[in-house]
Amino acid sequence: MFAFPDPKAESLTGEPPGVWAQVLPHLEESAGTSWLTVARPDGRPHTRPVLVVWVDGQPCFASGQESAKSRLMADSPQVSLAFGAGRMDVVVEGSVETVRDPERLGRVARAYAERHGWKPVPGDGELTGPAGAPTAGPPPYGVFALVMSTVFAFPSGDLPHGPTRWRFDVWP
Repeated sequence: MFAFPDPKAESLTGEPPGVWAQVLPHLEESAGTSWLTVARPDGRPHTRPVLVVWVDGQPCFASGQESAKSRLMADSPQVSLAFGAGRMDVVVEGSVETVRDPERLGRVARAYAERHGWKPVPGDGELTGPAGAPTAGPPPYGVFALVMSTVFAFPSGDLPHGPTRWRFDVWP
């Protein structure tokens, strides 16, 4: 996976835009509930809570393999993820990819244990474990990474930047 080291930042107001390298650590430390939206076949939105961990600079989440959100993402991988991260509200848009690499699954499992207290066990291309995952349905769990195309941040507190859009699908 190749991530932009410095995605194109655009101010949504007259204030200076945020700097991705300064915002990413705040996103990686956020541990609240996020809201995942994926389209149903008829175009209606399907929005559900997910617990997200940031691993390798990407938001990742687990979902029961038979859950509605997993089935919908298999048909339409374009999603959005919305959450509060400290002093800003964030919307991440892009497409999901399934994480199967054992080393990366291990990093996701460790991140869940550290940030959410859930201790999944990495298995053969999935997460399992004795305790069920909050918001993810019954095991086994597929792990999804969101390949970001656009990230919006809306400051809700005192920050040195205004509302910002970062584009990951164009060179800065």
